Amino acid sequence: MNEVDLRHNLIAPQAEAIAGGRHEIGDTGFAGDDDHGLALASYERETQFGPLRVAMRSFQPLRLWRASENPAMPEDRETYQLLVPLAGTLNALWDDRQATSGVGSLVVHDMSRLVACEFRTRDLGTDFRTALVTVPRSLLPLPGGHIDRMLGNRIAACEGVGALLAGFVTNLARTPDAYRPSDGPRLGMVLLDLISALVARTVDDSCKVPTHREALTLRIKAFIQQHLREPDLTPRALAVEHNISTSYLHRLFQDQDTTVSGYVRAERLHRARRDLADPALRDVPIHSIAAKWGFSQAAEFSRAFRNAFGFPPREFRREALRT
Repeated sequence: MNEVDLRHNLIAPQAEAIAGGRHEIGDTGFAGDDDHGLALASYERETQFGPLRVAMRSFQPLRLWRASENPAMPEDRETYQLLVPLAGTLNALWDDRQATSGVGSLVVHDMSRLVACEFRTRDLGTDFRTALVTVPRSLLPLPGGHIDRMLGNRIAACEGVGALLAGFVTNLARTPDAYRPSDGPRLGMVLLDLISALVARTVDDSCKVPTHREALTLRIKAFIQQHLREPDLTPRALAVEHNISTSYLHRLFQDQDTTVSGYVRAERLHRARRDLADPALRDVPIHSIAAKWGFSQAAEFSRAFRNAFGFPPREFRREALRT
């Protein structure tokens, strides 16, 4: 189905649907009609895993479009969705971009930009089924333009990170009762890491072939990620490791609008923040977590953490473990 067909099938039928089997879909701002003239029936089960919500949804074939009088909901502007279709196909239209996905693929979904959507199944009377994750945008440390590149892309769920993520999401959605409440935050962090890895990989694959400077910068960043705990992760040590001068190393990171030391510090702070939010580490002293990630002075760590995240580490940990 090409873009013209999708626009015709999803947007043009509005007048017909108003006269026939049109439904107002809760408080979503969308209207719709069921594809086969059947009564709309749905199943939904949603579970919180830390800051992420994982759900299993099932409903009959359906067309949806955004009602012109209803803008995007506030939550839609603050979250992304990742869908793992389990039965049926999904045709979606965001502004001027289209995607068709089904079993064996993943869909990154921006509800605030969605114009229309169609859910189909092969056999009459069967349901479209999907597992999905709702992710706060603030937790994906990528510019919005990077996420935009994923809209409309067919992301394979049969190999690599895509397969690992699809299986993980599906298991969480199907068997949420198999996990204890204390497992939730940690599983949520694992899930967020997998989503971040998928986004980074998909964005990298969709970009042009990197230059030598860009490829070298990526290798250095990967090396930093693998050695964050080492105390001598200095610009000089990194330059020696990669057979370049320290001044050239600094120029590489200037291209990234940061400094070598600033990048290392930011990554260490993010790892420390993740540990502070982990219920399994609630009894580990804050200064031990700081030291683990290269901060030997507690006062220095507290100051850097507050500057980066707006809260002192003790207050952040208390609130994270409470929620």
